[in-house]
Amino acid sequence: MITLRPVLERWSADCPFWSAELTDFYITVPRVPTSQQVGAVVWALIGRSVTADDLSITEPDAAEAIQKYLASDDEDFAPGGLQVGSEVVVIDPGCCVGLDEWRDWLRVIDGEVIDLGHDPDPLIEHRGAAVRVWKNSGQLHSGSVRDPGEPHIDISRFALPKLLNEVQQDLAGFLNALHAWVLGIHADLADPLAAAVDRRLQINAPLGI
Repeated sequence: MITLRPVLERWSADCPFWSAELTDFYITVPRVPTSQQVGAVVWALIGRSVTADDLSITEPDAAEAIQKYLASDDEDFAPGGLQVGSEVVVIDPGCCVGLDEWRDWLRVIDGEVIDLGHDPDPLIEHRGAAVRVWKNSGQLHSGSVRDPGEPHIDISRFALPKLLNEVQQDLAGFLNALHAWVLGIHADLADPLAAAVDRRLQINAPLGI
């Protein structure tokens, strides 16, 4: 089974404000998260806003940390993206792309090639009715023929709309849990934070597919 999962890069500093699940480098944004999973995702989103270059925390408490994130630029980067998975291969998004760009995958349906980042340099290649995603194109020299044995995943172009709808449902489910979670921290911030995350990650706007 082929999957597309929304993921974020874990922020390197530990969260001092709330309990956050310990994760690998990539944090899955689950549709029905636990409180600790919400905490981990929120920290991945706001950690950069409240951490100095020496990884010291710049805000005194959870409410001010959230307010600092809300006051930051609406284009605040959310490193991550869509993780492509099959029964045998998992392809993480490369660096320098963000989960806020997940809707770029809509262009793949129309035959475009989008940037999936680098290191490990995942690459999209169109092959008729299939979209092939290579795990690490950086190992290939320019002009070389790709070895079909190199790790890759083939996605039916006709399956992409359903997969992207499921990504949106994952993000929307998380957003609902986020709102309830923030109520337990500072009720006045629940609506503003949920609205900011919805806007910055482009969650609820129609996909048009």
